[in-house]
Amino acid sequence: MRRPGTRSWSQLKVGLVILLALAGVLVAILNLNEGLGVLTHRVTLRAELDDSQGLKVGAPVRMSGVSVGNVKRIAINGRLGKVDVEFTVINEVRALLHQDAVVVVRAMGLLGDKYLEILPGNPGQPLLPVGTILTGRSETDITSVAGNANDTLAVVNRTLQEIQGIVAGLREGKGTAGKLLTDVELYDHSRQLVEKITAISEQTSHLLTRLERGEGTLGKLLTERTLYDRANAALDELQRLSVSLNKPDGSLGRLARDPALYQRLDSVTSKGDALVSKVERGEGTLGKLITQDDLYRRAEKVLTEVEALLADVKKNPARYFKFSVF
Repeated sequence: MRRPGTRSWSQLKVGLVILLALAGVLVAILNLNEGLGVLTHRVTLRAELDDSQGLKVGAPVRMSGVSVGNVKRIAINGRLGKVDVEFTVINEVRALLHQDAVVVVRAMGLLGDKYLEILPGNPGQPLLPVGTILTGRSETDITSVAGNANDTLAVVNRTLQEIQGIVAGLREGKGTAGKLLTDVELYDHSRQLVEKITAISEQTSHLLTRLERGEGTLGKLLTERTLYDRANAALDELQRLSVSLNKPDGSLGRLARDPALYQRLDSVTSKGDALVSKVERGEGTLGKLITQDDLYRRAEKVLTEVEALLADVKKNPARYFKFSVF
């Protein structure tokens, strides 16, 4: 028969073993939940996001694909209207973050849960100061892509419908392009126009060939040096003539510089204007001849009478002329 003290010690040992086993299970559960050892020293960081995109408390925090912490708290910042995310990382990761470090909400798969990715920043930048709130951004997930794809498909569908309408109009002969495709007469006119343009192009090419060979007046002008020299000589002669006319002792020079000659020419012009004015007013014989109809009628009457007299003389010469022999 066992003593009571021996049984109590055995039960105590069994109880200690069970407690240790429970502690081991608890540590294992915590290790699975946290993604790292429960005894590892960690620091808490904060970030601000415009949209959490379904990020949940307890979601893993990763850097370069390695789990380095977990999300502890997600709340709306009432003052800024942004999402405050509080998360923990191991102490070694904190020492790798720089001033331009950011966090990104990413999906584990196409339709999987979200996790927080840390981008440590440029190594050339200073280290992240203590208490700094990291800037966060959200990457486009499959839901956003699907929404944008629906809008894009709607635009594509409308475009296809418009293209179908255009094609139908072309088949019915609507518009210039439709008539060009369906109207035989318009097609014939277009073909004739193309043929005329081709003929004009060939004629132009032939003309250019003749010019290059020096045929015709223009061709000789372009190719023959003699004609160019003659034209240049004529220009020289004109230039010398212009110089001689501009000399002070020349007629043109005197006309331009001698006031007396200019005054005489002006006097002659004035007298001519006065004479023309008198004629227009009917003054003088010439003026009356031009402006008065009486003189014209009298002259016409005299001419008529002379013509009648000549006709009568031709008809009855004996009335006006008498001939006798001795």
